[in-house]
Amino acid sequence: MALRICVYEDTKFTQFNPLTLTRPVYTLRAGIMPLFRRAGRMFVDSELCLVSREQVAALLAEQFKDYPVNIIKREKGSDVLFLNGRVRSFGDLPNLVKEARLSTVFKHDGETVAILFKPESMSTVSALATPEIYMAAYQNEASEFPDLSTSATLYNYLWEIVADVESEIVADFGRMKTTAPPGENIRVYQGAYLVNNENILMGNDVEIAPLALVDASKGPVYIGANVRVEAHAAIYGPCFIGANSVVLAGKIKASSIGHTCRVGGEVEESVFHAYVNKYHAGFIGHSYVGPWVNFGAMTTNSDLKNNYSTIRSTVNGESLNTGSQKVGSFIGDHTKFGIGTLLNTGINIGACCNIFGGGLTSDKEIASFSWGNTGSYRKFALDKALETVRVVAERRNTSLSGREADLLKAIHEGRVDRTGVIDL
Repeated sequence: MALRICVYEDTKFTQFNPLTLTRPVYTLRAGIMPLFRRAGRMFVDSELCLVSREQVAALLAEQFKDYPVNIIKREKGSDVLFLNGRVRSFGDLPNLVKEARLSTVFKHDGETVAILFKPESMSTVSALATPEIYMAAYQNEASEFPDLSTSATLYNYLWEIVADVESEIVADFGRMKTTAPPGENIRVYQGAYLVNNENILMGNDVEIAPLALVDASKGPVYIGANVRVEAHAAIYGPCFIGANSVVLAGKIKASSIGHTCRVGGEVEESVFHAYVNKYHAGFIGHSYVGPWVNFGAMTTNSDLKNNYSTIRSTVNGESLNTGSQKVGSFIGDHTKFGIGTLLNTGINIGACCNIFGGGLTSDKEIASFSWGNTGSYRKFALDKALETVRVVAERRNTSLSGREADLLKAIHEGRVDRTGVIDL
């Protein structure tokens, strides 16, 4: 019988702000696929459902219609695995779950990675139930769930996800190379250059213009359907370009670019979630950029200090040593940058900000809905911010949903609802 896997959020979701202001951590991406979808590959014959806090659940269900959200349906006699959405490496966890004969809590360095419910522990749980019912059953029988150590590891901060971009693209590409059908109607024009062609996959209706370069000599490149790579653009693997995106003149290296992005200039070892607009020159490196972010011409971030020391980043007011020499920017949904904006190393910028005025933005953390630049911020009025969101969405032939508008309103008002978070 199919194993039911419930990917859940725990109390550390805020450590991935500003991106998790508007989504669960497991919908973030290091490679080609969102983090939660790796579970379906690691556990054969499994079925996925998503468990999230109520504040983002409605929008999550709207965006991921193929997966049940906060409702768990299982077959009689089947097992249910609650899997922490922060899983970084699965290690020996799949084998441990397969071999387990008892309901078990799997831990790494004292943190819960997963909880396996065997049928005998679900006698009070109906075949169709909520996550809260499962957690109540666990609390009632916790003494019957032995702890077992696993080599599986967990993400703790966004810069760790960014650090895995190259390895995760390689891993996802390896799986997709054996399963993805060959693209149709691909047009590689004379004068375009593909290097190590056997390590390049393309979807339907891809166009590679004359004088464009796709170089997979140092890692694979996956280009999604309906992508156009324009003249004087260079893509260096490992790299992922999502469907319906346009790559303009410049260089993209070791990055994961989501769907419907427009990307030019220089991008290195970064994740662009979706609908990101970086049309002009400027450098973005070692960063995670949320959807609908717009970079004005020559917007550039620093990802390396002049003295080559490790970079500190501020998350929820706490200054943290990332332990890395290269850390760029973490940018929330719908934030916009005026021309010539320069961003400090390790900067954390919230949702719906409007940063302009040129010069260096020297802050380490900027609150959501900030308007202005260092030393002169005021709060962006909600109605004006939502008006901008709607206009930009219409330019991409989509619209702002009522659920997203409600969530942005909650962020504007500073409301953080933790209902539905699993605290273990």
